[in-house]
Amino acid sequence: MGKVCEKHPELHGQRDAYRCCVLCTKERGAAWQKQNRERVAAKSKKWRDASEENRIKANAATRAWYKANPHYNKVKLHARRARLVGAGGKLSSGLFDKLMRLQREKCACCGVSFSQVKPNMDHIIPLSGGGSNTDMNMQLLCEKCNRSKKAKHPIAFMQEKGFLI
Repeated sequence: MGKVCEKHPELHGQRDAYRCCVLCTKERGAAWQKQNRERVAAKSKKWRDASEENRIKANAATRAWYKANPHYNKVKLHARRARLVGAGGKLSSGLFDKLMRLQREKCACCGVSFSQVKPNMDHIIPLSGGGSNTDMNMQLLCEKCNRSKKAKHPIAFMQEKGFLI
């Protein structure tokens, strides 16, 4: 089979076409792209501009990806809102899935299952109230709870709902 990769011995035998460890190949490729961002961007632009057909294909693929992954667009929108109000922090890209697991696919307020209603990402402490745009300040609420919470402080909101005295 060849020499065992020192970094990834558990992948012994998983080689690419050049007989290199597949993970090492991916790491080298990512590092090259990071170091050559301008070249990568220029090549992508050249491909898109090569023909109208390529541009249409690229736009269709992008639209399909956003349609299949609507929660990633929400993360992007939250980041934009946070920049506009000057709140610090950045949300991780896998946050939506992580919150779904942590909350067991239920609303953090009323406990309704997200199989019945659409989840909304919500800042626990609102940006307008000095909250940050970080993973620790996010929760998933159903549309009804998110609309009734608005920009209220979480303690005031839960008292209003009758959960806190």
